[in-house]
Amino acid sequence: MFFSAAEGRDRIAGDNKILRAITGVTGVMLVAKLLAVLRNILQARVFGTGAEIDVFTQVNNYSVSLFTTIAYALCVAAVPIFSQRLLTERKQVFQTADRLISNTMLLSLGAGAVLLLLNLFGVIGRVVGIGEYGSFFRFGFGIMLISLPIIMLTYLLVALFQSLGHFALQGTLSLLYNLVLCAILVVFGDKLSLRTFVTITSVSWLLQLAMALPYVKKEHYHFRLSIDLRDRQYWRFLRTGVVTVLNSSLFLFCYLLNTRMAASAAEGTISAFFYAERFYEPMATTIIYSVGIVMFPHFSQKFGQISLQEYGSYVVRVMKNALLIVLPVSALFFAFGTPIIRVLFEGGSFTAEDSLQTGMIFSLYALGMAGFFAFDLLSKAYYAMGKTLIPLFAMLATLGLCAVLNVICAQLAPARPALLAAGTATAFLAGGLGLFLWFARGQKVKFPAIPLLVALVAASVLGVGGYWIGQHVLAGAQSKFELVWKCGVAGGVGLLAYLPIVSSLLPISKLLRKKKNDQNDQ
Repeated sequence: MFFSAAEGRDRIAGDNKILRAITGVTGVMLVAKLLAVLRNILQARVFGTGAEIDVFTQVNNYSVSLFTTIAYALCVAAVPIFSQRLLTERKQVFQTADRLISNTMLLSLGAGAVLLLLNLFGVIGRVVGIGEYGSFFRFGFGIMLISLPIIMLTYLLVALFQSLGHFALQGTLSLLYNLVLCAILVVFGDKLSLRTFVTITSVSWLLQLAMALPYVKKEHYHFRLSIDLRDRQYWRFLRTGVVTVLNSSLFLFCYLLNTRMAASAAEGTISAFFYAERFYEPMATTIIYSVGIVMFPHFSQKFGQISLQEYGSYVVRVMKNALLIVLPVSALFFAFGTPIIRVLFEGGSFTAEDSLQTGMIFSLYALGMAGFFAFDLLSKAYYAMGKTLIPLFAMLATLGLCAVLNVICAQLAPARPALLAAGTATAFLAGGLGLFLWFARGQKVKFPAIPLLVALVAASVLGVGGYWIGQHVLAGAQSKFELVWKCGVAGGVGLLAYLPIVSSLLPISKLLRKKKNDQNDQ
């Protein structure tokens, strides 16, 4: 496809504007995610691993982690609704927000009451597989239920303000929350019991809600209770929300499957999965969600402005360019996963053995980062088109593949539960690739096989080379300082070798060269 000089300039300007927005959101989100990582590091050093912290991990997995995943999915489902109302009148956006928030808060309170009863009778603990620590699980889960309506309200406000152009809010949401928890762990760490920490973690969600309040004032949004459960539009929103919940929960479901199958392994294994996931999730989503936050409203607007094939070409181009960046990041996390975990987590109650197991799980999860990204962005591209079934079927197929691979890994290597993470990563890569191919085929757009293959080979060389360095150069007794500078140098050299390859594959570089040639001809 050839472009005129004017089209090339417009396209470059548009790409630069989007790139600046993504860069800004990424910067803000990175700070918030690093604080989350610091909180988990401090938590690991205070509580370490073991049977009781394993139960705390299960409490967190089946309460706050699940609640936030559901709330984030409802946020995703709400963005197109708010964006479409914004095209007509701003007042309609706020009226729609009143109905969505009122109805969802009512339903979340009802769901919380049902979950509370099931928890009191020990039903949830038996389903999860909690044994002798059942009383602690019931206490922790009951306390965590307090956060459910707060989380739902917070994320619906995020959806509203994201549709109004405040992309940074989702990145800053957890800043104060993580900062306060870090301070508590530092000051009171040696005096904290797990029961106290569970309570503080749940109540502190009010701090995340507080981060949205300045935007309420800035946009002059005055919430008005508007409960109408007969509203057909709201039930359409919920139907879409159910699909987005399932798609957004894919990694969480696979992770819960990992921990459920690892429950019979040695004490501390579930905690190792928890800390690996708690580090992997912020590192992966800093890039993945930053792109999605900015691009989702663009997808919704583009779909209504251009032809279906042009929309497909636009999405494929965004996907390809983003994957060229995600692949080397995935390779480096795989290569230096264990040294990273050792530098950040090891100390206090977190031993060298814990670092080895957690680092291996993190490295294997990192291999699936490109698939994780493809699922998130392509699902949003389908949601903008009003199509939810294709991402749903892709999610179910990936989850089924993950379950099969987990069973195979558990049977072949029962003494190495970390390999369950390899099954999850493989399922994500296969599912993400399949969804990308299906999208390109469905929109009659050429799949960018050659650029992605070149980038994949280059990233594989980067990952394998870094892993060899980790096994040989970084083996033995190394101080944390030595690990930092050696990994930094090796990773930096690898990225410098990768950059010329990826820059030559970006279409913007071709447009810039064409613009320069046109100027020279003139």
